[in-house]
Amino acid sequence: MNYHRFKQGILVPLFMMPAIFGFTSASAQDTVVDTSIIDRANAIAGEAIAAAAEAQTRINQLSDEADELVQEYGEAAKRVDGLEVYNASFRRTIAQQEATIAEYDQSIEDAAALQRQVPPLMERMMVALEQFVELDLPFLLDERNARLQLIRDTFDDSSVNVAEKFRLVLAAYQQEINYGRAMQHYTDTLEIGGVDRDVDILRVGRIALLYQTSDQTQTGVWDKASNQWVTLDDEYRRPVSDGIRMAQQLATTEILELPIAAPE
Repeated sequence: MNYHRFKQGILVPLFMMPAIFGFTSASAQDTVVDTSIIDRANAIAGEAIAAAAEAQTRINQLSDEADELVQEYGEAAKRVDGLEVYNASFRRTIAQQEATIAEYDQSIEDAAALQRQVPPLMERMMVALEQFVELDLPFLLDERNARLQLIRDTFDDSSVNVAEKFRLVLAAYQQEINYGRAMQHYTDTLEIGGVDRDVDILRVGRIALLYQTSDQTQTGVWDKASNQWVTLDDEYRRPVSDGIRMAQQLATTEILELPIAAPE
């Protein structure tokens, strides 16, 4: 039998050589190459490339979404910072409002306590004012007593609140104060020598209260010591007449010589 020796010294029978190298009895020109494996490899490679392209597209989408999310997060963080500053400002405002509410609550409590003290105070003020008018010079008594009676009537009127009652009392005090700061003229009827006479009354603050008959024939002054009208000498006729004209704003204000009682 014929043998063929390889480089490594293996002897192979010659009749087995075609089987080893894939040859048949046909010639090399008739050999058919199987390309199905290459086709499958190409198909698999194409699928891999397509999958890679799809994966890259998905990666790009995810990257874009991630960028949008980062941008949204940044904007949200800015809004959160702004809201924190806004909330801090509101917390300060709320704290101030709570302090103001506490002050108002305290004021309400104080007002309630004060309101209970006002009626007794008004009563004492009214008693003092009524006594003052009674002891004062007897001018405009009807008007002044009517004002005091009106205030007295409001004390028993439940439709008038305490603030209005107190305002009326203060207004009466203010009016009495004003009487002592001005010169005033008004007409009245006095009993002089047993006869009712129409007279002009001249009030100089609270230091003098005088009268003069319409014909200027008789002049008198209120004497606080005797609590009655006293007739004056004729020397006071002209000064009292001038004082009446000044009070009527018919003459300029000048110095008058009037009978003024010395202060006690």
